[in-house]
Amino acid sequence: MKFLYRPAKDRIQKQDDWKKSAYAFVPFQTNFGELCGFADDVVNAAKGFGMHPHENMEITTIVLRGKQAHKDNTGSQGELDANSIQTMSAGTGIMHSEYNASETSSFHSFQIWVYPKTMNVKPRYGKFTFLPPEKVNKVLLAISPNGNANSATINQDAFFSVCQLEAGRQITYKMNMDNNGVYIHCAEGNIEIDTYNLLSGDALGVYDAESVVIKASQTSELIFVEVPMTKGIKL
Repeated sequence: MKFLYRPAKDRIQKQDDWKKSAYAFVPFQTNFGELCGFADDVVNAAKGFGMHPHENMEITTIVLRGKQAHKDNTGSQGELDANSIQTMSAGTGIMHSEYNASETSSFHSFQIWVYPKTMNVKPRYGKFTFLPPEKVNKVLLAISPNGNANSATINQDAFFSVCQLEAGRQITYKMNMDNNGVYIHCAEGNIEIDTYNLLSGDALGVYDAESVVIKASQTSELIFVEVPMTKGIKL
């Protein structure tokens, strides 16, 4: 079993007048296997990203708190909250915008980029919606290559899961595919993995392993991104 420890303080920090961000990976510069972007964003009320393009990238948005409003050039629009996860295959190209849906409160989200398995696919969106109890003390699969367990689909041999692990409890994460690694982000709380103690904003990549045990010292919100490790690790 091998590890990549990414403490919150080692991320690239950026703050301006409308948002605060921390980047664990930057696409085309750094990566953990096929995982190449992990942005932790807190966006002020009524602010956001205007219409902008993406292509040939798998982009997933997970909201921790608040609501995000989405629009794109295909005419689709909607809102994303803490009980739903959105994934997008940008493929041949798409334009979209993402804004805080609230006029009064900030929202906290994670935008996660994974390299595609197949290039130049037709752009599409997928959304996984769940009830809060479904992720308590269990690994809840949200995104998978084949839509397993009613999950949304992704154009990569990648698996996204979430969990709210209560204080004093532990779970075992089992790899969905051989030769994959999993990046475990502690969005809130305090967990222990092997000899590592993770606080809010810390993360640990685990690879060359079939499973990993996670213990919670405090009630914790966890994000799991399992990806092929063929690209290795670059920081």
